[in-house]
This record gives sequence, structure tokens and C-alpha cells, in this order.
Amino acid sequence: MILYRSVAVFILCVALLSPSYAQNPGLVLQTGLSAAYCKDTNVTPGGRGHYGWMVGADARLLEGDLYFLVGGQYHFSNLTASKSPDFFKNNDWQLLMLRLGMGFNLLHLSDRSSLRSKLLASFNFPAEAPKNGLGKEGYEQLNDSFLGATTGLGLTLGSFDIDLEYQYGIINAFYKKPDSTFDIFTLSVGFHF
Repeated sequence: MILYRSVAVFILCVALLSPSYAQNPGLVLQTGLSAAYCKDTNVTPGGRGHYGWMVGADARLLEGDLYFLVGGQYHFSNLTASKSPDFFKNNDWQLLMLRLGMGFNLLHLSDRSSLRSKLLASFNFPAEAPKNGLGKEGYEQLNDSFLGATTGLGLTLGSFDIDLEYQYGIINAFYKKPDSTFDIFTLSVGFHF
């Protein structure tokens, strides 16, 4: 817990002492909450979801209103769907998401703030999961990777970013189960260096 407080104080000090403009290139460190839903009701029954949290970093390359985004996120989630959004419990499913695409400013609110959006391809790699998958017949084996397309809205306020993202699942996560694509919502806060 002391480590988390030390990191938070360090980030706050850097934020207050470093000038950063909304359209400048740089690195964004982020953390947030995620909720995933599978189109296959054997994986995510109605009224349930796969809840968790994430950490990540995105690099904004090029200066201006249109820029490249390259980054990654590491998600801690639960493979078994739950009714209540317990974001920090039973995180038995971990995903590494490598992301590549374009980001763009929609509206400049000031020199240090803007409304942004993005279009990204997300290559998702299960890093850890229960050995028997869901424990249901046909749902024991996760694929080595699956693909998603990500978009969202973000707000930059000085050195801080707030983002709401939606990832549309394109390729199935479970072996030979074509409907087992995951749609993932993420709400994150970040710090722009």
C-alpha cells in the first residue's frame, strides 16, 4: 500500500510541475475499471459480466490533432461471469492487450484540454486463466489470442486523461466457439508525460 501512495504522490508532483499540452506527443500511464461481456450466453449469461481492473500505457506519436497510438494494457478480470461488479475479487483471468491505431482531437477546449477519440486494433493474449477454462464442456480451452476493435472518447485536462473505451470482439476467445467474442468497456484515468 505504501508503494501505491508513493507512486500517486510522485505522479501528482510531476503533474503539477510539468507543462503538458493536450496535443503533444508522449506517454500516457493509465489505470481503470473494465467490464466484459461475451456474445455466447454459455460464457456470459444474461444480467452478468466479467468485471476487473487494468493498468496500461499508450504512446502518442506525432504532434497535432491526428496522431498514432501504440500501447498496451494488462487486464485483471474474472473468467466466470458474476452478477455484481466486484472489480477486485476473483481476478483469475489476466489479459495482455497490445494496441495500435490512430488517435485524434475532436475539440480543443483550451491549450491544455481537449476532447479526443481513437480507432485501434487490439490484439488480446490471455496471460493467465483457470486450467480448465469455464469447466463446461466445449469451454475448457481459451485461444492463444483474440482480436478486438477499440474506439472511445477521452478528455485531456492538462496532464490528466479520462477515457471511456469500447472494444468490439472480432475473433472468438474460446477454441472452436465462434460466438465467444468479448465486448469490453473500460473507464480509465491516466497521466500524460
